[in-house]
Amino acid sequence: MASNHQDRTPPSVKLKQECRGTARYHPASATESQGAGWDSTIGKAGLGKTGRVINKLVSDNEALKRDIQSDIQIERLRAEEAKQAAKLVEDKMERLISDYESRLLEASVTKTLLSRKERQVETLQGNVELEKKRTSDAQAKEQMWRDEMEKMRSSTTKQVEDANTHAALMEGRYNAISSHWKDQGDEVKRAHLKLRAEIAGLVEERRRDDDKITTLRDLCDQQDGNIKELQRQKEDMEKKFSDYKTEQEAALKSIKTNAAEREAEQERLLEETRSTLAKLKWALSVKENVKDLLQ
Repeated sequence: MASNHQDRTPPSVKLKQECRGTARYHPASATESQGAGWDSTIGKAGLGKTGRVINKLVSDNEALKRDIQSDIQIERLRAEEAKQAAKLVEDKMERLISDYESRLLEASVTKTLLSRKERQVETLQGNVELEKKRTSDAQAKEQMWRDEMEKMRSSTTKQVEDANTHAALMEGRYNAISSHWKDQGDEVKRAHLKLRAEIAGLVEERRRDDDKITTLRDLCDQQDGNIKELQRQKEDMEKKFSDYKTEQEAALKSIKTNAAEREAEQERLLEETRSTLAKLKWALSVKENVKDLLQ
């Protein structure tokens, strides 16, 4: 096939050259060949060197035609393979575009989730502020209760002291009356019993005040425990919120970085695919032009 491609001299030119050479050296053979006939094989002469030359040229021409047909079939197969490769590249590009769109959708969903997380963070911040306000109110109430308890304790102590003073005064008066008015013993006894009853009432009132003070003290202790528990819960919530915020910021940074890298990679692959498709289209155009020239 290589020798046939290298020697592409038209058969008519070769025939003229051979015929000229034959006419120069063998004029009689050329005259006789004009009347000779051919059999069913085209170009096969019965007599003379010219017939053999024609036979060789016809054989070369047939071989050249077969080579050309074979080359055309090969080029057609190559063109078909190029078309299939281009189709595969187009399918791959469509898959890449679809994957890129799905990744864009995933990035949009991730952005929506991040917005939701940010709203949750804002809600947690509001809860923390509310807990701070509740703690401040509880501390103010505790201080108010302590002040009330101190006031009641001072008032009760003063009442007891006044009662003791009054009892001592009454007892002094009783002693004076007893010494000076012995004949009025019954009246003095009644007054004494009355004073004792008053003192007993004051003592009972003091006992009730002591019970109230004890109740207030227990309530204050309970409120102090509640405040300490609220303070602990507040510290736990602040720590959890800080950890959650740090985690969310790290996740947000990682997601943004990965999204930017994926987007850059997709752009690069898309640009390479477009360049490859343009080259394949150009190659197909060249193949079509070669095919038209061969036909």
